[in-house]
Amino acid sequence: GPGDDAGLFKSKKELIFSTDTSVANVHFPKDLEPKLIAYRACAVAASDIAACGGKLKWLSIALTANSKKKKWILEFSKGIKEFSDNYKVPIIGGDLTLGKEISVSIGVCGEIQKKYFMKRSGAKENDHIFVTGVLGEAFIGLNLLSDKKKKLSSKEKIYLKRFLRPDIKIAFSQELSKLANSCIDISDGLLGDLNHICEESKLGAKIYLEDISFIGDYKNALTWGDDYQLCFTVSNAKLKRIYKLTKAHKIKISKIGSMKKGEGISVFSNGRKITINKAGYNHFK
Repeated sequence: GPGDDAGLFKSKKELIFSTDTSVANVHFPKDLEPKLIAYRACAVAASDIAACGGKLKWLSIALTANSKKKKWILEFSKGIKEFSDNYKVPIIGGDLTLGKEISVSIGVCGEIQKKYFMKRSGAKENDHIFVTGVLGEAFIGLNLLSDKKKKLSSKEKIYLKRFLRPDIKIAFSQELSKLANSCIDISDGLLGDLNHICEESKLGAKIYLEDISFIGDYKNALTWGDDYQLCFTVSNAKLKRIYKLTKAHKIKISKIGSMKKGEGISVFSNGRKITINKAGYNHFK
C-alpha cells in the first residue's frame, strides 16, 4: 500500500492496466467539491477495466492540487476512500503535487483470464449491439451542476448522480466477458465509441434510434458521453443468456442494432436514415 516508493503486488492471472486523467474545467467543474472530484476520477478510470471484463485489483492516484489547504486534501481523500470501500479495491500509492489547475491521473489494474478479455476488435458480422442503461442522463446531470440549481426533483437527483458517481458495472462485466464478442465503455458518446469497435473489427454498424434508451436531445445523448455505460456485441446464439444475465444483475439493456459488412455507423429513425454530424467528444477538435 501507500508509504513506500512503490507498491508491491502479485497475481496468478493475467493483468490488465489502464490510465485515465481528469482535468478541471474539462472533465469536471473546477469548483466541484474535492470529495466528488476524487470519486468521479476513480470511477471513470475503473470503467476501462469493466469494458474489458476484468476484476478490479488496485488503483494508483496522482493528484495535482491547486490548494495548499489541508482540509481540501482531506476531503479529496474521503472521496477516494468512498470509492475504495464501495468497490472493495485497494489504493496502492500515487503522487501529490501542487499546480495551477486540478488534475487527477489514475492508474488502474485489473485481473482476468486472457481468453475472456473483451477486445474492441472482437465483433462479428451480424452480432447484435447492446447498450446498458439510459444515455444522456449524465449530460443532463452536468447541466444541472453547471446551473447550480439547488432544489432538485427526484429524477434530477438521479441525473446528477449519473455524472458525479457513475455506476461502474464490474461484477456484471466479468460475467459478460464470457458471452460478448466485443465491448467498450461509453465515455465519449455512443457514436464515437461504437465507431472504435467498427474500426477495430473492420465492420460497419446499423443502429435504430427508436431502440436506443436515451433522454433529452438525441444528438447530445448519442455524442456527448460521460455515461460510462457499456456498449457490447453478442452473437445470436447467446441472446437468451445475455437477457438472463442482465435480469440477474438488474441491469437495463437495449438491443439497438447489428454489426454489418462495410464501414462506419448508419443511424435510422422510423425506417429513414438520418445524419448526425457530430461523431463524439474529441479533446483535440
